[in-house]
Amino acid sequence: MTAAFSLSRISTNVRFSASALLFPEMAGALAERMFLTPPRPRDAAASALDLIDARASFLEHRGRHIAMWRWGAREAPAVLLAHGWGGNAAQMRAFVFPLLQAGYRVVAYDQPAHGVSEGRLTGLPDFADVLSVVAAHHGHVQAVIGHSLGAAAAALSLAMGRSSFRKAVLVSPPSDLVGYSRRFARWYWMPEAVRRAMQTAIEERYGMRWEELEVARVAPRVAAQALVIHDRNDRVTPWRHGAEVARHWRGAQLLTTEGLGHNRILSNEDVTRAAAAFVAGS
Repeated sequence: MTAAFSLSRISTNVRFSASALLFPEMAGALAERMFLTPPRPRDAAASALDLIDARASFLEHRGRHIAMWRWGAREAPAVLLAHGWGGNAAQMRAFVFPLLQAGYRVVAYDQPAHGVSEGRLTGLPDFADVLSVVAAHHGHVQAVIGHSLGAAAAALSLAMGRSSFRKAVLVSPPSDLVGYSRRFARWYWMPEAVRRAMQTAIEERYGMRWEELEVARVAPRVAAQALVIHDRNDRVTPWRHGAEVARHWRGAQLLTTEGLGHNRILSNEDVTRAAAAFVAGS
């Protein structure tokens, strides 16, 4: 860790601590923007070039253009690929060929405020809403493969009745949004009073309590068949989260990998072929 980075975190800590004492709601609003602002990599356009063999298009969602890509015959049943927080559609590229081989049309997209899609702030309810809109736009979507927050969005969309996929593959899904917010707060040395104000502000923004968004909580309401894939060495979303989701999702299968972590799991051939085989029912 560099001295400049350490000083930056110390400065953030002092700012949050002072704001929490004097203006907790203002500090909560600042924390809300930080929590809802995904990292924007400089190579977003270059990553989109990895999808150059697909048919590209855009869909307008609440004033923001969402970038989408499609492979395969238009009349074939479709599988939707939903990346996670801070990611992009190109991360899901390895799933495309096995699904095409199985006879499916494949649709991928950049989440709001990610990749080449427009926007600055976004969160799980946005992810779930965009997922359902993209699926409806392309039609005949039979399954979804979601990674991390994209997996949580798939579960939320199904639980709220916005999507009707028959099958869902959840790769590295989180099960505890409040717990994540506490880790986020510790990272920025954020006082608990500020974290609570941040949570309240986000709940008011989306009109949903965080308890309603927990995957383990919504899973029992979902009828779709599910395969949960999670790595033992995932340091971003620990394996116990996936195990918790599988435990609450009726009839779900849990596939555990070793040594792939949170992101490399997306390019592992065994993982992508297992996902395609589950979707195809083989």
